[in-house]
Amino acid sequence: MTVSPGPPPWPLPPSWTLTPPRQAETTEELTPPAPEPVAPEPVVLTAHRTIALLAPDDAGAREVLGAVPGVKVDTRTVRTPSPGFAGVYELADAAARAMSEGADGVVIVQGADAPEETAWALDLLHPGDAPLVLAADPGHAGDVADAISVAAAAPPRSGCLLVARGEIHAARHVRRTGSPLPELTSPGAGPLGHVTDGTVRLLWRPPERITVRDGANGGRVPRVGLHTAVLGDDGLLLGALAERCDGLVVAAATTGGVPEEIALVLAEASARMPVVVASPVGYDSIPMTSLDPLKARVLMHLLLAAGRGRDAVLAAFAAAERPGPAQL
Repeated sequence: MTVSPGPPPWPLPPSWTLTPPRQAETTEELTPPAPEPVAPEPVVLTAHRTIALLAPDDAGAREVLGAVPGVKVDTRTVRTPSPGFAGVYELADAAARAMSEGADGVVIVQGADAPEETAWALDLLHPGDAPLVLAADPGHAGDVADAISVAAAAPPRSGCLLVARGEIHAARHVRRTGSPLPELTSPGAGPLGHVTDGTVRLLWRPPERITVRDGANGGRVPRVGLHTAVLGDDGLLLGALAERCDGLVVAAATTGGVPEEIALVLAEASARMPVVVASPVGYDSIPMTSLDPLKARVLMHLLLAAGRGRDAVLAAFAAAERPGPAQL
């Protein structure tokens, strides 16, 4: 696959190369024309792929059963998932079951209040090579058909992808910006690709994945707090939150780090539970993560739910910051 030129938003593994843009023919020696942009090559669908379509009922799915030539769609009725993380575990189990029964990929047609968090949790819980694709707007038949095309064409180890209005987003970078319609964006990365009339074009290779070992157990239900450090924060609210949490994510200012006024509260909390700061500048001895605060909270929840202790959780966050894939 040819990858469009431009710096990727994550570390570039040595095995990946970028194809430089083609140069237009030069007619004037001293003033060569600008290079022509190289359009990403369409991904060719593999014939006779089987994609499992998970939806609350198959009434709406019938409209797209024949939308992608060469792809067999296996519709599977799933009940509306439970609220919160319990519903994520249910979807992960249903997807794993479909893949164990021969599906080459899975499309989830499920209305989600927080599609970016749901997709990221599914990405962390899915250890296999087959792609998971979340149709961000279940009521939009075009999104469902595009999601099937993406599931059939995505390269191995793509993890969980979101599709909305012809755009493909990686779970690690995507955020929801629209309401009530799910408008998606990937700050600092941009969309992973596009779908046009069933043709899938990838602008970047999917990011290297991190997964949580034994994360699908979900036996424990931890409380992970999310606190935003703001101007005038004296630490009182943070201290009250920390007393009732099993783990804590602090969203700090992008340039100023964590205010000094809450340093003592953070130090006390970090001595008894995992605490990470979502900030590019970090804070003294408190571990830092480059993940979006919401994504960091999801990762910490899954790690704690899988039985990881404080030190193991912090080690997992450190591993997630290093280049390359990681199993946490």
